[in-house]
Amino acid sequence: MRIGLPSAETLQGGSLKALILTVLVSVFMFQLLRTVGLRAFSMASETYTSGTHSAAFVTCPNDTVAKELARGIVERKLAACVNIVPSITSVYEWQGKIEEDNEVLLMIKTRSSKVPALAEYVR
Repeated sequence: MRIGLPSAETLQGGSLKALILTVLVSVFMFQLLRTVGLRAFSMASETYTSGTHSAAFVTCPNDTVAKELARGIVERKLAACVNIVPSITSVYEWQGKIEEDNEVLLMIKTRSSKVPALAEYVR
């Protein structure tokens, strides 16, 4: 039993071209995907430097509070974007008891340099 690529003699012209094209695309795909992924994070003209961006997670008691807080964060330019994730369940210990509450999650994307001001605003 022979495993591997068929010989050039067994492939017809179109099949050989398709095989070569597939191999070339596969070789270059990894680098392309890696580059696209890094550039997507750096957003257009900025150059991404490790450690310059942060993500913060904040829970809110309801949608109204979440929307007001998210809008204020973006209006004050403390973050580029705030995602609101509705209806999460939080399980935590409070005063020696295990508690469970429905909350709304804010996922906040910002510059690391703005984290102290963001924390102060949220408080």
